[in-house]
Amino acid sequence: MTDAVDGKPVLRAEERHRAILESVEKRGTVKISELAHQLGVSAVTLRVDVRELARNGLVARVHGGATRIAVPAGADGRPAGSPSTALYAPATRAPGAPTIGMVVPHSAYYYPKVVAGARSAADALGAKLVLGVSQNDVAEERSLVTRLLEAGIDGLVIATRLDPSRSRETEEWLRSIPVPTVLAERRVGRDSGSVEQVATDHEFGAYTAVRHLAGLGHHRIGLLHSDTITAPRLRAGYEEARSELGLEECASEVPRTLDGDSPAAVDQAAAALIECVRAGTADALLVHNDAAALPLVSRLRQAGIEIPGDLAVVTYDDELAALADPPLTAVGPPREAVGAAAVDLLMQRLREPRRPPHQLLLRPELRVRASCGALAAGASPIPVAL
Repeated sequence: MTDAVDGKPVLRAEERHRAILESVEKRGTVKISELAHQLGVSAVTLRVDVRELARNGLVARVHGGATRIAVPAGADGRPAGSPSTALYAPATRAPGAPTIGMVVPHSAYYYPKVVAGARSAADALGAKLVLGVSQNDVAEERSLVTRLLEAGIDGLVIATRLDPSRSRETEEWLRSIPVPTVLAERRVGRDSGSVEQVATDHEFGAYTAVRHLAGLGHHRIGLLHSDTITAPRLRAGYEEARSELGLEECASEVPRTLDGDSPAAVDQAAAALIECVRAGTADALLVHNDAAALPLVSRLRQAGIEIPGDLAVVTYDDELAALADPPLTAVGPPREAVGAAAVDLLMQRLREPRRPPHQLLLRPELRVRASCGALAAGASPIPVAL
């Protein structure tokens, strides 16, 4: 629980999703009206949550509520795992169809579209996709994979909690998995063995954003990000573009990191940025991610900072950017394409076990809107060919 309204705690989307899944797992079928009363959340909000969970294959929608879908049985014939990390699968395919396990860190932001792409590809290729959500917990992640293996999956698509390229233990664990494995939005080191990957080229995304801002005449371009697996790759692309273009380094006062996405962290970054803009030490900013960019822009505007007149802004992820005021220019990772390519790569591996290991990087798209100064407010986004 993150905030409070009128003294009552407000649940995050991820917490609501978990509560819905727990109720469905425990009771089989739940009514939205009952959940709304139980959680203190509006029925409208819960309908949106149920729709998203159903779209990702985690529950089935019924009139006025949600119900359980097929769950792989454990060794004792009962559903495996706790409600928060249970494995969910769509309807059974034809006999002999490959079964692909998929594990992602969470289901509230970014990964729903990755899962949707994987599910579409699995459907098109005649495979069954079984999904597990680890809730950003390494122990649960390992447990999910063990249960998937016990259930008899033919291959695995996984976005690990830790970055395998920076965690030797994670990389060794991946190599020990006895079925073909493809990483989604993660990368492996040179000693990865047969583990394959499909990931977004985040370095290129940041590089392109900086070049775009510089092309609009901005020279003091900052990068603000949270401490995530993606952050070092954004920093690398940002520094490459800045060096290549001969841009001056931003003053030390320009904030570089966000301590999470709490309101206090955003307020602190906004206060520092306001001073930098007024002092002329920052004229453009790349922010990772949308969840931070939207409240940040709101606070800047409340302080009289014009976007993009005083500060041009580009955000990274493009989950919510188009809904901001003004609409935010954004780098959009090809999330659905990553999920689809991961499943396709795994299916090819199952058909051709001796094929060379593949490591694919997919380029994101820069979608130009009003916040960088290249478009009038309200104009349609312009995808930039990368």
